[in-house]
Amino acid sequence: MNRSRASSTAKAATATLWGCELNQEKRTWTFKPQKEGKQDCKVLLSTICLGEKAKEEMNLVEILPPPNQEDKRTKPITIASLQASALPMIVMGLELSPPVTFQLRAGSGPVFLSGQECYEKKDGKRRGGSETQ
Repeated sequence: MNRSRASSTAKAATATLWGCELNQEKRTWTFKPQKEGKQDCKVLLSTICLGEKAKEEMNLVEILPPPNQEDKRTKPITIASLQASALPMIVMGLELSPPVTFQLRAGSGPVFLSGQECYEKKDGKRRGGSETQ
């Protein structure tokens, strides 16, 4: 599954939905902001879930640290441990700064990640999702 997008507003898109699939063939996926310019981008990770065809095994999803020449000891951060019979889905509110690389460290998936790509307005107010939240 490739990144899918849907605008939260009709005029200028300030938040878009995104999603990706991690599986045995595609174990990593890097989120990069689509808009260029002076706007600040944040990734709001909201859901991580197993697909219908997931095996009964532990699936570990982690975030890989960006390449850093100074500190080579930086380790990946596990953000989800999923198993079909015990915990097939988690809902979270994790805010990340792109680029962000997700990795399926263990298991064969499929594991689906979804969230929002949000951009800051120039006046510093965050826009994204529903205005009534």
